[in-house]
Amino acid sequence: MRQLRNIILSLFILIEGASAFEIDPFPKGAPLLEIFSTNCLQMTQSQQMLKAYVMIGLESKFQNPQKDLDKAIVDYDKRMHQVREYFYRKLGSHTEAKKAFDKALALWNNNKKMLISPPSKENALQIRKNFLLMINQLLVGTKPLATPDLELISLTGKLCRKPLEVTIDYLMKIWGVEFKEYDKDVQNIINNYHKNIKTLSANKLNNSESRKLLKKAEREFKFFEFMYNSKSRFIPSLLSKKADDNFIIIRKIKKVFKKQAK
Repeated sequence: MRQLRNIILSLFILIEGASAFEIDPFPKGAPLLEIFSTNCLQMTQSQQMLKAYVMIGLESKFQNPQKDLDKAIVDYDKRMHQVREYFYRKLGSHTEAKKAFDKALALWNNNKKMLISPPSKENALQIRKNFLLMINQLLVGTKPLATPDLELISLTGKLCRKPLEVTIDYLMKIWGVEFKEYDKDVQNIINNYHKNIKTLSANKLNNSESRKLLKKAEREFKFFEFMYNSKSRFIPSLLSKKADDNFIIIRKIKKVFKKQAK
């Protein structure tokens, strides 16, 4: 137990610093590869907003989640409309794919209203549900344009989201949010993470740099598995920072893949 406390304390000392959470601007005039990547960020950064929302609910001041969320909502809203407009033009006669972007926008508009209101446990659950539905719609919307290489880019986004999802579920449980199937949900997230790591490690876009980063991401994810299985209660600020750190690692992997993609 003392060793565990020392590890947590050491990690906590290292987590001070600026937040990794910032909404990237829409890359105007960029090729499909870049816009596809931006659409992946829509999915991942929705989870970062939810994490900030839950941190506010927990009354944590670490890295000023209220300031981050207030700025992110404005930037995210602008980018959501830009992404939808781009794919509307690009999708042509793919009506169902266009409708998927409409549904994603409607879900975002619903969540935006809740995100700007004082946090509540009930709204946190609804935001979580809406964002997961929105992510699925964003994936459906891009499906007609997805090449095998772009599918791999999208898979890095899924890898980014898993530590965030585990962290969010854990933080919500600390907050007192009632989950019907918490253990089942977290175990599914963990299993999906390892499945995605295996797929990405075997793909043709890899080089020595990305393979090292994938191994690092897998090592770092052990923290979240340890957290889930531990009977000790973890510090919310530590969990938040560890999820952001993982996000940074996966973005580096995606950057390598983008250079190799066609």
